[in-house]
Amino acid sequence: MQAKVAAMVAGAVASMALTAQAFAQSNVTIYGIADNGVEIINNAPAAAGADRTLSRLSSGNLSGSRLGFRGAEDLGGGLKAVFILEAGIGLDTGTSLQGGRMFGRQALIGLQGRWGNLYLGRQNSMMLEWMSKYNTMDNATWSAKVHDGAFSDRMDNAIKYTQKFGAVEMATYYSTHYNGQESSDSAKVGRQYGLGFQYRGDGFSMAALYDQKQGTTLATKDNADKHLTLGARYRFGKAEVLGGYLTRKQEAVGAADVRTNLAWIGGSYQVTGPLQLSASIYHTDRKNSNQDPTSVIAMAKYALSKRTDLYLIASYAANKDNASQAQTLGVNGFGSSVAAGKNQFGTMAGIRHAF
Repeated sequence: MQAKVAAMVAGAVASMALTAQAFAQSNVTIYGIADNGVEIINNAPAAAGADRTLSRLSSGNLSGSRLGFRGAEDLGGGLKAVFILEAGIGLDTGTSLQGGRMFGRQALIGLQGRWGNLYLGRQNSMMLEWMSKYNTMDNATWSAKVHDGAFSDRMDNAIKYTQKFGAVEMATYYSTHYNGQESSDSAKVGRQYGLGFQYRGDGFSMAALYDQKQGTTLATKDNADKHLTLGARYRFGKAEVLGGYLTRKQEAVGAADVRTNLAWIGGSYQVTGPLQLSASIYHTDRKNSNQDPTSVIAMAKYALSKRTDLYLIASYAANKDNASQAQTLGVNGFGSSVAAGKNQFGTMAGIRHAF
């Protein structure tokens, strides 16, 4: 009798194990991008009388070079457990990017279900996830982010929730400290949060996002950096038009608010199967200042295969002669590798491979 009962128990356990295996199907994917090229820019900072042309090898020009691990486990009932570990790599030097973090691009775990998606960890803000997609250069080195770095924001210690309602998607996130460890002195230090909505239709998409960051020290916790960003894109045939508008307000205790508006528009055209041409113009308007720069970025991209592209990018940043160093826009951003008050032209050519 005892032997029969033991056999029945063993059979039940085996049956449960098989059922669990049927539901708990898991997989892990290793993926990445290797992107490297040559960059040449003029009017770089240099000693008086020296050559101001800077030539260098540049990694991640079209897409940030990376190595990632992505996994999912089917828990049954439409529920999945997911994780992403993604490292940024500088192919020119072989170093870790994002401040030397091992997984500086993303390091998160979460659940996906009919009720939506919940993620915990270091992850992209929706400025990067959504709004950078509304300019022709996406999140390339030369793109909208040279005018405002928030387009490439990532957050430490973040909780993000997304949900889809047909063609409409909602996203909200909250970081207890977006760049480092939390402080017991004040929950306001380093806080970041946002709320956005995106519509994706047949050939037409648009999005709106509000994002706010607080100062990262106890002394600056009441300082706020606020962004409201709108974007739209429309595809017709082989062509696509993309544009957007960003209004930014920087609040610092004891100082006047700084208000900045950024507008951009661009387009792309698929000339042939492998060849695509694109261009965009961006203009920053800093209120109560005549130092308002404009930049133009154009690109030719040729697909050698589904995984490998060749690209040629050109950029020109125009400034007023009296612009300070901090407010002089270079092809790589404000005050970055550009002499104060100078215009700058740059070109880069490279190869990108995805795996």
